[in-house]
Amino acid sequence: MGNVIMRAENLRKVFGDFTANDGISFEIETGKIYALAGENGAGKSTLMKMLYGVYKIDGGRLFLDGEEMTKYNPSVAREKGIGMVFQDFRLVPAFTALENIFLSTDHTGEIFRKKELRKKVKALSEQYSLHVNPDEYVWRLDLGQRQHIEILKVLMNENTRILIFDEPTSVLSPNEIDAFLKLLTVFRDNGFAILLITHKIHEIVQVADVVHILRKGKLVHTFYQEEGFSEREIVTKMIGDQDQVEKEELIHVQAVFTGKEDTLPPDIDDRPILTAKAITIRDDYGRPIIYNADFSVSPGMILGVAGISGNGQRELTEMLYGIRPLSSGKLTMDGEDISNFSTRQRLDLGIRILSEDPIRDNLVPGYTVLEHMAISGFTYKKKGPMIDWNDLKEQVEECEEIKELKVPDVSRKAEKLSGGNIQRMAFARAVIAHPKLFIASYPSRGLDIATVSAVHETLERLKREGTAVIFISEDLNELFMMSDRLIVLSENSIFGSYKPSEFDSQMIGEVMLKGVKE
Repeated sequence: MGNVIMRAENLRKVFGDFTANDGISFEIETGKIYALAGENGAGKSTLMKMLYGVYKIDGGRLFLDGEEMTKYNPSVAREKGIGMVFQDFRLVPAFTALENIFLSTDHTGEIFRKKELRKKVKALSEQYSLHVNPDEYVWRLDLGQRQHIEILKVLMNENTRILIFDEPTSVLSPNEIDAFLKLLTVFRDNGFAILLITHKIHEIVQVADVVHILRKGKLVHTFYQEEGFSEREIVTKMIGDQDQVEKEELIHVQAVFTGKEDTLPPDIDDRPILTAKAITIRDDYGRPIIYNADFSVSPGMILGVAGISGNGQRELTEMLYGIRPLSSGKLTMDGEDISNFSTRQRLDLGIRILSEDPIRDNLVPGYTVLEHMAISGFTYKKKGPMIDWNDLKEQVEECEEIKELKVPDVSRKAEKLSGGNIQRMAFARAVIAHPKLFIASYPSRGLDIATVSAVHETLERLKREGTAVIFISEDLNELFMMSDRLIVLSENSIFGSYKPSEFDSQMIGEVMLKGVKE
């Protein structure tokens, strides 16, 4: 049994009216690998950033070596021996590897002694097989080599005892992933404590000694290696069972789901509005994240998209909206090839989107709620060369969707709203346009139960009006409740479609993990 370095007691983190972490307690010992698993939005990265001091702790207590951390930030964390390798690398491309490593050291008042630094870097590189040319410019290095630099930056601190990795294998090739997982075991055997965030469950099973499961900001279960655990058990705890759905949500599930199959047109599968054939989509690093895949969605259908976070949800959404190019294959809408259409052309065809991050993608700084509604939302009148704002305001305030979704006062600056209110605004703006195709990414994330109910009812209304809905969610219970068909993103492919009435969450969970042959 190792020594306890860190202890967390009832940690809590709040962003506006959204609670990202709530009452999380655990201990970290030397010589163990701790994996943190959970769906997208479960609170994994937020928790790690609290442990590293990036985010202020809003509740609870954090202890290091038995001492409570009352004034805590990344500088204190590093001093106490905590290092973090972020998913997005903190490197200067125009500098060499050695120069980047020097920037991370405590070099105040020191001269850059290249010979001494190179000697130390070389020793660490050889000890842990972190091969990188110290004199090569970062912009010339591949992602695996850049990650080696980030790890070396952390190891240069001789105090380092805890290594935090946030989605470290998402940028690596299969061969590099195997080498990285072996490296984690070497670190563990050398007495480091490892905190690992990954959405790849097989990696967790391969290396973890302890697995903490987060769901909706809470630590819901912990697995221990000596007791054994499987991929399926981890997924079950991540997504939850129907019995674990809150009572209010369950009542709504039963009310909405009753009679769903009877609302489908009998020929729904024979007349798709959107068809994707043999499509390949590449991620930000140029690698195929969805390869040679097919799917379609029809008018009056809600097509659910399931998958472990990071399996191409964002890339698929961006491709459909024209933000990300289609690498190969064909995308048609109403029989017309739109593979190379711009976002403006797709808007004109009636495609609307709620992105997975409305604050990043759907917010215009300085604009009010009313001004946001004029963007691809309401049809507004003109008063001379200008928008008739009084008429638009009257339209917005009388709109039933605005009332049902409790969109904030139209005069408020949107950037001053909470995340949940921005979500309401962005969702309302998209559905008010009466789209032919609506791509909804995590529309209920961060909302209260009453607003989630309003979101679901709005999607059902759009369906009845003939809108085709592509519905991406991190909650399998929600997908089964809302979807007429389900597709699954897994193993760089798209599987399905499946009828929710013929499958259960465990079956879909297996497809999410390993994929299946059609």
